[in-house]
Amino acid sequence: MIQSEAAADVPSSCPAWLVWWMRGRKAGGLVILLLFMLSLPGALAKERKVSRVVTGLVSDEAENPIVGATVVLTDLQSGKKHAVYTSEGGTYQFSDLEANRDYEVQATHQGVASQVRKVSQFDLRNRIVLNLRIPPPKEE
Repeated sequence: MIQSEAAADVPSSCPAWLVWWMRGRKAGGLVILLLFMLSLPGALAKERKVSRVVTGLVSDEAENPIVGATVVLTDLQSGKKHAVYTSEGGTYQFSDLEANRDYEVQATHQGVASQVRKVSQFDLRNRIVLNLRIPPPKEE
């Protein structure tokens, strides 16, 4: 049996499909095939999503944690709001936030609100700590 020059260079340990492919092909084709096969895992891999976490403590003027305060996070691009209640230690957390978005965070308790704090897409931290302070209710 006469083999082409390219197929003669293929080791006998190569899979049959590679030997078949190499018949009648130049050796440069093998290089292209190998480069393609090496690039496949990177091309098939999903783009890794970078997410961020915004967390913090809600407290009163005396720095006592406030349990059960409502913390609202607003996505400034979509207008969508997410709300959580503070835990026993006065802490809150928003997870899996998109890094390329701007957000606002504000806490309220018994009708009194904290200042609005902003999270910028240009802040490169993946974990952002925003402590919020709620002033005492105004006496009437």
